[in-house]
Amino acid sequence: MNKWMYTFKIDKTEETQTEEKSKNEKGEEITTVKKETKEIPIELKIKKPSRKLYDEADLFYGVKLSEGIKAGLLTKTLLAKRYENDGGPMSNPEKEKYAKLYIELYDKENEVQKIQLNLEKLDEEKKKEKLTEAIVEMSTIKQQLHQFELSQQSLFDQTAEVRARNQTIMWWVLHLSYSVENGEEQEFFPGTSFDDRLNVYDELEEKEDAFWAEAIRKFIYFISFWESGQISTEEEFTEAEKVFDRTTQEEQGQVEGGEGNEGDLKTAYEKAEEEEQKEEVEKQQAKPKKKSRKKELATEDA
Repeated sequence: MNKWMYTFKIDKTEETQTEEKSKNEKGEEITTVKKETKEIPIELKIKKPSRKLYDEADLFYGVKLSEGIKAGLLTKTLLAKRYENDGGPMSNPEKEKYAKLYIELYDKENEVQKIQLNLEKLDEEKKKEKLTEAIVEMSTIKQQLHQFELSQQSLFDQTAEVRARNQTIMWWVLHLSYSVENGEEQEFFPGTSFDDRLNVYDELEEKEDAFWAEAIRKFIYFISFWESGQISTEEEFTEAEKVFDRTTQEEQGQVEGGEGNEGDLKTAYEKAEEEEQKEEVEKQQAKPKKKSRKKELATEDA
């Protein structure tokens, strides 16, 4: 049974010294030291958790949840009940705006489907033009909905569950991250306790080195998606890494535009099918988590 969920590589800049021996005009031997900078690929791995790790993670979550409640944080249930008693987290104008956006999105999706079916018998050029316009408008509505939903979700960010979950994700990052040095697999954040590992994390983060920064970001990115049930297979990790790399390049200004911008789509017509696939992905992400990974492991062991 493979004990690793995913393996990836990051280049690490290392300085090496080489000595060159030669003789001067007097026949004396001299040694010249030359410094060279090399990019060395370092293999990083994400461990597949055991039943014991799952149990420890559940216990950690429970402890952190209890700490949050004792410190005065409300649970999601209590916060939702408080909002319900006050008439809900949204004002009446906000509710009307939210409903209006969803109706507009529904209408625009129907319009895109009709254009694709070409019920109006438009010529190919006119069809592409209308489809491009409709998809751009649909994308704008989706962005408005996304921003609106984010603002509502932020109301629940300071609950005991959110705090406990965020700390549990960090717990997983500190326990599942490994590197390969001289052919040996070793913990990326070694330590005998959560606080020990967290101290190592802080030390590496303070180094302000490109390798350590990218490694930490990727570990957090991958494990956060895995913990939420959005990725689990090697293929899904690979796709997630492609998204991460492209996003990083765009942030650094190495890629102008990109598939994420309407202006750089090959054509809206060619991307119409991809838009539908994206919607399916969004629907899947909005669903509850997949079945417990503990149960999956138990099934595999059986």
